Amino acid sequence: MNHVAGQIPYRMFRAWGWPVVLPLNYTISLTTRCNYRCATCRIYESHLSAMTIDEYRKLFISLGRSPYWVTFSGGEPFLRDDLGDIVDLCCRVCRPRLVNIPTNGSLPQRTAEVMKELAIRHPGVDFIVNVSLDSTGEEQNSIRGSGDAWSNAVTTIEALKKDQPANLLIGIGTVISKSNLDGFIERRKELAELGANSMVAEVAETRAELLNQGLDITPSPEEYKPIADHLIKDINLNKKKGWAGIAQSFRRQYYGYVYRILQGQSGLPCYAGFASAQIMPDGAVWGCCIKGDVMGRLADHGFNFKKLWGSPQASQTRKMIKARKCACPLASASYTNMIFDLPASLKVIRDMIF
Repeated sequence: MNHVAGQIPYRMFRAWGWPVVLPLNYTISLTTRCNYRCATCRIYESHLSAMTIDEYRKLFISLGRSPYWVTFSGGEPFLRDDLGDIVDLCCRVCRPRLVNIPTNGSLPQRTAEVMKELAIRHPGVDFIVNVSLDSTGEEQNSIRGSGDAWSNAVTTIEALKKDQPANLLIGIGTVISKSNLDGFIERRKELAELGANSMVAEVAETRAELLNQGLDITPSPEEYKPIADHLIKDINLNKKKGWAGIAQSFRRQYYGYVYRILQGQSGLPCYAGFASAQIMPDGAVWGCCIKGDVMGRLADHGFNFKKLWGSPQASQTRKMIKARKCACPLASASYTNMIFDLPASLKVIRDMIF
C-alpha cells in the first residue's frame, strides 16, 4: 500500500462514510479454546462455535486482496488442527504482506512445523510468531496458569530458530499487568537472551473478547512509566533493520502513547471499523475487540465480508465508534491509527531514519 495515497479513501470513509473501502488490518480469531488459564484472560469461558475451512474460503474470496496485515489469534490458535490450512488458504487467496500469529507456546513442535512450512510455501509473505512470555521460570508458570508454560515457551522459540526461514520472524510478546511489575526490567533482560528477533510489550486491559472486564489487571500510569522508559531506551540501544526495525519505530511511539492514555489523555482518531476489523470464531464481525461492537454476522451474508461491511448495521456501528471517541492502548489498533495520524507517522519515519 502507498502509505500516502492509500490513506485518502480511509480518511474519506471515516469522515463521510463514503467510499466504503475494505480494511487493511484484520484480526481473525480462530478459536476461544485455550489450554492455559492466564491471570489476565478468561476467553476460555466463552465457548464460541468455530467457522469451518469452507466458510473461511468464502470469507477470503470476499476479502480479495484487501488484507495487508492479518493476525490469526485465539484462544490458542495452534489448538486448531486446520490452522495451517486456514492460513495457507488466506495467503493463496488474499496475499497479505504480513501475517502475525500469537501463541502461548504450549505446542512447540507443532508450532515450528506449521510455521516453517507456511514460510517456505509463501516466500512473499512475512510471518511473525509472537510467543507469549510475561516473565520467566515459576512466575511465568503462575501467570499463565500452567506448570509447563516457561519450559514450553523456551522450547518453542528454540524449535522455531532451528533452520529458520528468512521470512519467519520470532517474537516475544509480553503483557504488562499488575502480576509482573516487580522485577520486570531484570526479567526482560533474561527474555532477551532467548534470541528472538523482536520483543514487544502490550499493557494489560479489559476487553470484551477476553471476558476479563471484572479483573483488576491494568497498571497505573506511575507503575507503567518506568517500564515504558526502559522499553524505549532498549529500542534506542538495539536498533534493527527491515521489518523488525519498522516495528521498533512503531513500538517506540506506542509505549509513550500508552502512558498518555493511562493518564487519561485523549487518544488518536480511531479507525476501528474503518481500516481494521476483528472476525470472531463464530463469524461475528466486531469493530474492535475492546468494546465488542457487533457490525454483523457473516452467516447472515453468505460469509461475504464485503456485503456485511456495507450493511446498514455496520454503518451504524461505525457511527457509534466514531462518536464515542474512546481511547485504548490496544497495540494493533494503535499501530493502524498511527498510520493515519500525520504527526504520529512523521515521528515513526523520523525514528526509522535517525
